[in-house]
This record gives sequence, C-alpha cells and structure tokens, in this order.
Amino acid sequence: MVCIRKFCRLLKSVYFMKKMKRELKSCITILALFSVISCMCYGENIENKESDLFQGTQQASVFYLDNGMEVIFIENHANPMIASVTIVKTGSRNEDAASNGSAHFLEHLLFNGTKKRTQEQLYNEMDFYGGYNNAHTATDHTNYMILMPKEYIAQGMDIQADMLFNSTLPVEKFEKERGIVIEEIGKSANQPAYQVQNYFQRIFYTDTPYERPILGTASTISHLKRDQVLAYYQTWYVPNNMALMVIGDFTTAEMLKLVKEKYGLYPPGPLPGHESIQLKQPSHLRIVRAHGVGKFPDNQQYLTIAYLLPPPASVDFASLGFLTEFLGSKENSILEALFNQESYKDMVNTISANLDFNRDFSTLQISAELPLNTDVDRVVELIIQSVQSMANNSVLANEISSAMIARQTQEIYLLEQLHYYAMMKSNYLVAGGYPFLQDYMDTALQVTPLSIRKAAEHYLRDRIPMVTLMSPPLQIPDVTKAQSLNQYHRETLGNGLTVAVKENKDSRVIGIHLLAKERSLSEGKDAWGMTEILQRTLLEGGTDKHPGKALYQEFESIGAELKVHDNPYIPFDDYYHTPQFAYIRLKSIDTFFEKGLELLAEMVSQPKLTKEAFDQAKRQVIPLSATAAMNTGLVAHRLLYDNLFIKNPGFGWLLGDAKRLEKLQLQEVQAFHRTLYNPANLMLVISGNLPIEEVMKVVKNYFSNAWGEAGWQPPAFTPQFGKLGITIHEKTGKSQSYIALANTFEVKEEDKPAVNILGNLFSDRLAFNLREKQGLAYTVGIQLEKYRDAHWYIISMGTRPENIKRALTGIREEISNIRKATFEADEVQRTINAAIGRRGMRRLDRVNQAYYISMELLDGNTPEADDQYNERLKKVTPQDLERLVYKVFQNDNHLIVIVE
Repeated sequence: MVCIRKFCRLLKSVYFMKKMKRELKSCITILALFSVISCMCYGENIENKESDLFQGTQQASVFYLDNGMEVIFIENHANPMIASVTIVKTGSRNEDAASNGSAHFLEHLLFNGTKKRTQEQLYNEMDFYGGYNNAHTATDHTNYMILMPKEYIAQGMDIQADMLFNSTLPVEKFEKERGIVIEEIGKSANQPAYQVQNYFQRIFYTDTPYERPILGTASTISHLKRDQVLAYYQTWYVPNNMALMVIGDFTTAEMLKLVKEKYGLYPPGPLPGHESIQLKQPSHLRIVRAHGVGKFPDNQQYLTIAYLLPPPASVDFASLGFLTEFLGSKENSILEALFNQESYKDMVNTISANLDFNRDFSTLQISAELPLNTDVDRVVELIIQSVQSMANNSVLANEISSAMIARQTQEIYLLEQLHYYAMMKSNYLVAGGYPFLQDYMDTALQVTPLSIRKAAEHYLRDRIPMVTLMSPPLQIPDVTKAQSLNQYHRETLGNGLTVAVKENKDSRVIGIHLLAKERSLSEGKDAWGMTEILQRTLLEGGTDKHPGKALYQEFESIGAELKVHDNPYIPFDDYYHTPQFAYIRLKSIDTFFEKGLELLAEMVSQPKLTKEAFDQAKRQVIPLSATAAMNTGLVAHRLLYDNLFIKNPGFGWLLGDAKRLEKLQLQEVQAFHRTLYNPANLMLVISGNLPIEEVMKVVKNYFSNAWGEAGWQPPAFTPQFGKLGITIHEKTGKSQSYIALANTFEVKEEDKPAVNILGNLFSDRLAFNLREKQGLAYTVGIQLEKYRDAHWYIISMGTRPENIKRALTGIREEISNIRKATFEADEVQRTINAAIGRRGMRRLDRVNQAYYISMELLDGNTPEADDQYNERLKKVTPQDLERLVYKVFQNDNHLIVIVE
C-alpha cells in the first residue's frame, strides 16, 4: 500500500510537467518512474528487513547488581553452551610511563592462583568441567571470558569470579610471569604490524596514555614491581568498574540468581575520576618517518594516515562508521578501487581503513603497504583527496542498505560464537555501557547518504591528518667482507716494552692502558699496598718538566681523563683492580693523542716522586687500608687466600696492612718505581681511530728510551694450593656475616668459554635459589678465577649470623645439584647472550677495550683474542657444560671461611 500511494503522487507530478513533447516525455518519465518506484519499493522492503534483522540481534536483558556491576543476558538456545565474559573497564590507559604494561601483566597473573585455588587447581578445574578460560587486554578494558557446557556454568562462574576478586598475585609466580611477558613482547616486536602500530601510537597520541604499547616494553616490565601491579589490581578490579555479558543456553531468571550468587558478593570500590584526554589537530601535513628493526620485511614500507574524529557519543558516529566502511573496509572500497586503476595500480600493495574509538575520541585510520620504490608523497596526496571527496560524492542509498544488511547478518553470525560476540562488543560497553551499544544500532538505521556526506564535510574535508611511514631497517654495508673493522698490531720495542694497537675508525676517542706486571709479587708481602701509594705519588708529584699540579693541568688542558687507582667510593668499578698488575688509564681524542702520550711517557719515565706528594699519598691510602681491615667481606677473602695458597701472591691485600704502610719510606717507593715501571715490565695498549703506523711512530718517539732498572722482572713464582677441607671462623662482632667457600679445579684453555658460561649460569641459580626463594643472602655469587696455570672458584655470600648454617647447607646442596644437572638449550643460550651483552657493555669505552686487550696479552694471547671471544662463547653447548660441570665441581673438600 505504501508503494501504491507513492506511485500516485509521482503520477500527479508528471501531469504538471510542460506539455511540449508531452507524449514522449510522459512515456519516458513514466518508464523512469516505474524504475524509481521499483527501487523505492525495494528500499522499503530492505528497510523492513533491516529492522527485522536488527530486532533479532537486540534480544538482551540488562540488570545492575547492587555492587554496581552491569549485567547483560542474551539467551541463545542453539547449543548447550554458555559464555560468561567480564569486561573490566581498565587497560593500558590507566598506567603511567613507569608502570606501562601493568594491565597486561596483571591479566597474566590472574591465572596464577587465588585465595581458594592454586594455579594448578585453576587449570585442572576448568579442564575437568570442559571449560575454556582466556583473557585479553586492550587500551581501556580487559576481557576475561569463559565458555562452559551449560550444566557446569555455575562452576565456571565460580572460577571466574574467584580469579577476578580473590587473586593473590603469588610472589613466587611473579618473576616467572615477568619472563613470559618479556618473551611475548620480544615475539610481538618481530612482527612488522606491531612495530608499525606502536610507532603510529607514539606519534599520534604523544603525551597521552594511548602512546604507550599495551604489552609495555621489556624495560618497563623488567623494572615493574609487584606492589605496583597489586595497587593497580586493587584500584580497578572492583565490580562497579565491570560489565558482565552472559550469552547462551539459559533462562534469564535462573541466570540472574546465579550471577548474584557468584558476582554479587563482592563490594564496590572507590574509583578514580575519569580524566578526559584531548588530542590536538596537526597544524600542517608532514610524513613522520622511521625504520623498522629486527625481522622486518625488506621489500615494502608501511603507511598510516589518521584523522582525529569526535567521541562515540557524537550524533555523527554511526555515519562516520559507514563512511569508514565505504572508504576502505569493504570489498571494492573507494580506496581499493582507486589503486586498482591502471595509472595507480603499482603504487600500493594493500590498503584498508578502520574506525578506532574510545570514550574520549575516535580516529579514522588508513593503513597501506607500499612497494619500496613508490612515490609516497603522491600516495598520501591521492588518499587525502579520496577522503575529502566523501564530502562531495554521495554514497548511494542502496549501498547503505546492503551494508546495513551485511552488518546485521554478521551480527547474527557472531552471536553463534557466544564468547567472541561479547569480546567484539566490549569497546561499546566500555564507551557507554549497553545503552550506548543499543543506541548505536538504532542510529545506524538512520544513516543516509546525506548524513555521511555531512559528517565528511564537518570532520574530514578541511582537516589535516597525521601521517607515519615505517620503512625497512637501514642497510649498513658489511665492510668486514672486504676487511675487518678492527686492525691489530703487536710489537716489542728494543727496551722490552710490549706495545699493542687496535685501529677502528668509528670513534675519535683514543683509549690508552699502561700495565705494570705483578704489582703484589713485586712489592713483596711486607710491602703490600705500596703500589697504591706509588700511583698517587706519580699523579701528585708530577714530572721534572711539569712538577706538582702542573702535570695534571697539562692533561686537563687537552681534555684528557687520567686514572691511576681505584675509586673506593664506587664499589663496582674495581674489576680491573688485582694483584697481577698496576695501571695508568688515559683517555683523549685523536687531536691530542700525541700530546697525551708525551705526558704519559714523561709521567712514567721522569716522575718527580717528592716527599710532599708521598706524604699526601700515605695520608690517603692508610685510612683506606684500615677501613678495608674492618670490612667483613674483605676480611673473609684475605683469610681465604692466605689459606688457599701455600704462599699468597697478594690476593686480598691490595691495600696492604695499615701498620706496615705507616713505616714505608719515600726511598722505598722511589726504588719500587724503578723496578715496577721499567719498560721491560710494561704493556702499553692503545685503542683508537688513528692508523697503526702513525700510532707506532708516536709511541717509538716517546717510549723507546731506557729508564729505571732496565730489564728487571718480577720474582719467579709458581702458585701452589694449600690444604683444603678445612673451615676457618673469624669473629668481628658485626651484625652481618660473610661466607667464602673455595675449591680448585683443572680445565684446558680451550674450555675457557664454556667454564665462563657455567659460572654465570650457576651464579644465577645460586642467586635465585638462596637469595630470591629462601631469603638467605643479601649478596651471593660465584667467581671462577685463574692466576697463571692455577684455577679455583669462590662462592661468596653475605648473610645474617643466624642464617650461616642454613646458608652453608644451601651452598653445598646447590653444588651437588649442579653436578647432576642437565642444561636446557634455552637456558644456555640465554646465559651466553647475557654474557655477550655484559662484555659489550664493558667494551663501549676505548680505555676498557685497551684494558681487555691487556688482559689477553697478560695471558699470553694475541691482541685480537678479546674480539674473537664472543664467537667462542656462541659455540658453547649444553653438552660442553655437562662435560665440564663435574670437572669444576668434583671436590667436596672445600676451604670454608666464615666471618661473623
């Protein structure tokens, strides 16, 4: 009847048309009108179908529990299954920079145990009842979903509510989940889409919580504390911040009773106020470019164009949704059709558009994958023109109707998936609850070609988008194929001085490490600690040419950095501080290399060891020596080394004995300098960018002369171990105690990398099992040591006096366990990677590079051996560790020192 009335009105309008060519015109018009009327009748039928379909997807009941939880029931009796999906209205949006990743980390932790159930019980119960239990985190919400056979929905809801409200975030599971999340981040980071999206977010959402990745970063997760995650949980996981959607084979009355029983018991909580986020429109068009990293395609680039749109509460939101669909979210969309044209078809590989939204705003995001050789500026221009054209070119009414039917049929299809349906609707429920979802469906039925055009005119025609482009990683030429990045040279000068040079062009810094061999053997037991006084006297006394402070001022004038002794106030920089050598470390830039080397040669060969400088040095060292004698850990190591060796070559006594140092005379230090710093006892290593030939020319110019007691060498010494299997107690009366346990072993030089990894791996296990799990130590670890051909290990632990017995038992058990251990490939690889990473960190500095080359020379190796060591580490296998573990830890006759 509606169609007939419309037809009559149209016929009446035809009657009043101009009479010229009336018959022909009328015939043509009437034929056309029949066509129009048929379309209108079809449209009317479509509209009725849309309405019918819409009604079929809106059979929901909505309730609010007394504790504020929103509850939506959708009955679906097609299958005897029920989904219960709880949407917690919080995600990464409610984190700060330091706690980024907390929401996702918490999602993991909720599967680890509650007040009633362990992690194992959570999994076993869900399996027992045939259920599916999963979760996922977004920017402003986190979904927890279960899918259960209908007869077990009560048990499933009991588990879900228990997880949501009673999780304990077990301390013992925290580190495990931290590792899992970091692995997930690493896996995701190798996916191009993840890199592209994270980069876009950081640019588009700058200075808002939306700029941060949902997963967090490896850095934020590594530093995240349980207290931070617990605070997040207690703040946001309250029922008045949740919506529960239950879909499946149930009756509403019975389900409401069950939901009240399972979820209604928990009280509401105070929620922080919602802080709206305002984004700024870009002021000008620009393409913000970046390069991917890691496993990133090398044959295409990724373009993202985004427009800021109003929040979903806007009356235009539904129209913008349809606009997005026609622009790039459907088959043969406007953008797809554009780049399928002959003149543009090779410019874009794929292109799509989507509408993202949250409570505060929405965004139109256009994503395209482009060939490397495409004209990116032209692609951006064409896309912007297409977006702007939506304000002028109307979408046809029948296209909207078809799109609406497609949406509604997809809605029906989705309802069969139960848990998936709720997950897909969670954005709407967070943006405004079920009323907003229902209103959106209502307003979608009112979308017209005109409303789409007006929305485009208002929000897109004159707006400037943000554009990001991510290209493949930068290709750095592999110059090592032609020649090594590092060039090495070693030479012994006529005066006995050993010189090694490393040439690398990539930094202007020159690092110089001068090493004097066997400081403690050269001092002799009665004068241990004399080197500390000598080193300071060298610096304070100056030289014949630059006496006193003048020498330091000369170094300062060229911006050089000089170091001659350990800084006692920095506890972790003394790894190069041993009885095996004394050192002078010098850093300058290439411009001042020759001047710096001249001053160094002057300092070593022509020092002015004055009484004033000597007395000042003694005043500095003697208090340090006295303080060291009261340090629990150092006392333990002195006792250990004095008993480990038949004759201790000086280990533990670098600062000597304060009383003996008091008696030290200037003449002794002057004589000691002439022996220790004679050229034949020195190794000079230089790492820098200057050509080897140029460096050697400068070295020979300033270091080829003779000085001191030329040719002098330290006393001959062969380390011999003393009696093991004894325990030594020392009382200091301090509140902290220290345990040092040592034993000896024998390995070949080729096994050095594997022994290194074995030590690192065992040290990690000691720390985890004795400190982290049992709380027995404030510090614990193992050092695998070598002096000449002697090898030993020391396990050191700082603990409280009442823990000594348990700590010793724990150490012995760990040694027993490591002997029987099998080593997983992942654990070995992780330890290798960590070792390589630490090595790299310590070799960033050119002076440190020179120092490590010195260590190789001291061991009788080539200068390049340190560079090659990483490759040796990479070849270590679990089988190597299993072969060596018994060799290293075969003996139980430990030397034990306890200082308490």
